[in-house]
Amino acid sequence: MRRTNHCIFLLFLSPCLTSVWGAETTLNSLVSQIPSCAHGGCKLDSVSTIANCLCTDIELQADLSSCVRLKCSFEDQKRAAQVETDLCVTFPKPSRREEARAVAIALSIIAFTVVGLRCVSRYLVDHRLWWDDWMIMAATILLAAITGIQIAGTSLGFGLHYWHVEPWASTRLIQMFYIGEQLYILAQILAKVSLLLFFSRIFFSSRWFYLTTQLFILFLILHAAIFLFLVIFECTPITSTWDLDDPSRKCMNIAAIGYSGAVFSVIEDIAILALPIPELLRLQLSTKKKIWLSLIFGLGSFGCVTSMVRLKYLVHLSVTSDVTWDNVDVINWSLVEVSCAILCASLPALRPLLRFLARRKPKKTTDATPFEEYQPTYRRDKFSKISDDPSTELSLSPVDTGLDDIAREFQMWNRGSSSKGSIHSVTTDRSRTPTSKTGA
Repeated sequence: MRRTNHCIFLLFLSPCLTSVWGAETTLNSLVSQIPSCAHGGCKLDSVSTIANCLCTDIELQADLSSCVRLKCSFEDQKRAAQVETDLCVTFPKPSRREEARAVAIALSIIAFTVVGLRCVSRYLVDHRLWWDDWMIMAATILLAAITGIQIAGTSLGFGLHYWHVEPWASTRLIQMFYIGEQLYILAQILAKVSLLLFFSRIFFSSRWFYLTTQLFILFLILHAAIFLFLVIFECTPITSTWDLDDPSRKCMNIAAIGYSGAVFSVIEDIAILALPIPELLRLQLSTKKKIWLSLIFGLGSFGCVTSMVRLKYLVHLSVTSDVTWDNVDVINWSLVEVSCAILCASLPALRPLLRFLARRKPKKTTDATPFEEYQPTYRRDKFSKISDDPSTELSLSPVDTGLDDIAREFQMWNRGSSSKGSIHSVTTDRSRTPTSKTGA
């Protein structure tokens, strides 16, 4: 029977019910141990009646949990939860722990694989790692740390309904979530900074674009510093973040911090998506090539979609009392968001590796890919020949170096041209036929 109009938490009582089914246990002894805050004046006949009523009804348990969280101190909440645990020990408990583990492990494996291939690709082309590579590796390491926290949390009850979590594990889970929030902010910002550093290398010849990306990076660093400060000091003293019974505990509006962070993330992703489009439109490429490049760069900001989905679950989490169950969606989508940023920032850098592998197989077709149609000619004076035919009078024509930079990032060339100095340093002329690798 459901009684949602008052607090009927007759079962979430003291920690001393070690044998709630014992012969000496009576309803009177059970009721006598109820914290005064949890009395609801409900009349139940026996312990088995309580168990059958409560332990099979998730919605009723949710209502009761909300009631106790509003009426009782954190210590009494833990005592009441222990009674419910003892009372419902023989009943099956719904669990999302396997889902949480599977999502975390799968995303980490994919991210580590792609970033590893990215490093191999960089070695094949440049024989070195750039700053954007180091940033993405740092983001991947933080993703692994978040994954470890999620997996460890499932062993403590993350993925169970809040009232099924062992009371002693509640404090530990809060501490783990607290650390995970900070790692999420850092991983998210590092992935975005990596993508902007990649853009700034590709469009280095455009002064306005380079300055814009540098300012954007400074903004992201400031964003990370502010939100890290807010999360670290969301409650004062800091220990009261997980010690909910601290009488001096004072907390900011944690939900507002989460909402504002998610909104900033969506806006930043959209801005990163739009940033390279003017430069792409300036290039002397066919419409098909421009669309292809736009899609590649746009993939780096696919995280805006996951940010919006995550925001939806954040809104729901702010009004739920079942945090260990509903928070699975928030953390899963946080992992998806960071993983998408890492993967999409790495995909463009994988093309040289794919071309390298493709060249080791016999060609079965002469169809050119969008990037194979253009083979740039590198030169010291930023001029290229109009014709290589010796019978034709030679003329010189200025060429936009931005196009060469993009082509260079996505194609396999002689390693010597990029293994030393900046990616924009050009020291040798190139024919229109790719040359063999000569090493650095």
